[in-house]
Amino acid sequence: MADKQRRRPLGLRMTETFLPIFGPAQVGKQGSAGRGVSAAEAERDRELKTRFEYVTGPDGRSYVVEHTDEPSAG
Repeated sequence: MADKQRRRPLGLRMTETFLPIFGPAQVGKQGSAGRGVSAAEAERDRELKTRFEYVTGPDGRSYVVEHTDEPSAG
């Protein structure tokens, strides 16, 4: 009787059977520390954030376009 109490339900056993095939795409530990960001990657990120901007069109879609400074009036 103790054996039946420890036995997992059929649905759980089937799920565990298919996990190696259809399981999550992540293979690393979610809680582990990241690899860090190199100076070159940080510089590239800064450049992209200052060079491009999000613009919302009249249809409601967002686009990434090259940032243009508006000419000053005067």
